[in-house]
Amino acid sequence: MSKQSFIPLVGLISCLTITSVSADYLSRAQTAIDQQDYKTALKELSPAVRGGKAAATNLMGKMYQNGWGVPSDIDRAKSFYKKGAFSGHIDSVNSLKALADIQYLKELDITKKKAKAGNATAQNRLGEMLEFGFGIKRDLKAAFDQYQLAADQGYVSAQHNLGRSYNFGTGVKQDFAVAENWYRIAANKGYHKSMFYLGTLYATDHGKDHSNHQDIIAFAWMNNAAALGDKTAASIENRLLMKLDEQQMVVAKKLADQYKKNYVTPFQ
Repeated sequence: MSKQSFIPLVGLISCLTITSVSADYLSRAQTAIDQQDYKTALKELSPAVRGGKAAATNLMGKMYQNGWGVPSDIDRAKSFYKKGAFSGHIDSVNSLKALADIQYLKELDITKKKAKAGNATAQNRLGEMLEFGFGIKRDLKAAFDQYQLAADQGYVSAQHNLGRSYNFGTGVKQDFAVAENWYRIAANKGYHKSMFYLGTLYATDHGKDHSNHQDIIAFAWMNNAAALGDKTAASIENRLLMKLDEQQMVVAKKLADQYKKNYVTPFQ
């Protein structure tokens, strides 16, 4: 073997050896955990965690989740899982999802009891859990029913969620007019999310008010949603302005000022 080919070979062998040695900490840590020798597990994992090794942060997360040698701390466990998940480590992603499922199941049990007792906040939250499948199989009709119960009690988030349900036809037949009615009820209480969705209704030509050009009304709603802190609305209102001529801009800004008196000022 020539000297030139020997040097790369030595480098490759060294690299493989270092990788093998560096990966041994994980098996030693897992063995220590299996033997409930958590002090040794922490000693093995700590340097790799400081070095940002995803497998190490994932295992450290499990230690905090289960209270193995450290105080049980779900938030800290989640932060360790997120470090690995953000780097694309699939085991960390799965750990994060499994932890969320456990938390959702606990929340679901409590929420169901409160919702059954007529608590509007719980009814709305149960609706969200049913709509998005948080700890439970998705059931859009059941979600809609929970939103309705809470909305009937005047709970603003549920009134907005009913608007969304009618807007997109989730759990109920799509009806833009009814969606707008519910959005307006919530908007009258200063709910900026409903103002944003009213803006999207008019921007897509689904609004029922035809007293002005639809984009003018869309701008007025987006402008007021932005005034209450909706960042997405702030970017969209600028795009809507670009679609208007100078005269329409004047009308749009005047309408936005009128809306502000009703939907923003009372809640600032």
